[in-house]
Amino acid sequence: MSTTNVSTAIPAGLTEDQVIAALHNHELMIKTLCPALISHEFESGDPTGQASYMVTDKKPIGQTTYKLTLTNVPSGVDSLVNAKPPVGTLTISGKWRVVDGKLVEDVEIDGNFMMKKMAKGNVEKTHPEQHGKLLEAASA
Repeated sequence: MSTTNVSTAIPAGLTEDQVIAALHNHELMIKTLCPALISHEFESGDPTGQASYMVTDKKPIGQTTYKLTLTNVPSGVDSLVNAKPPVGTLTISGKWRVVDGKLVEDVEIDGNFMMKKMAKGNVEKTHPEQHGKLLEAASA
């Protein structure tokens, strides 16, 4: 399993409660996590607690559909991506937390060597921007 961490300071004027409310907004999380979103469909659960969605997203290797589960917790949200790309299974588990004035995301990636390396590089490249977009939406 491969792990990585992304941390972003919460801007002045934005409260931790505002950021947690944004993390608990599943529609906002889906749009933030999937910048090339094609479509998403509620699958099961409760959007105010834990819910699963089928997401279709455009990736560099083409269009992909995967299951995304979001679980609200008191200090943030847990995200779980279960994807089955042509080259194997990929699981990306994220813990988004508001801690000490920061938005902190711990990510665990599981899959074959090639998929883990590609996914980790993608997370490290794109998630700081996703944090920024989420914090911007939280202040609106």
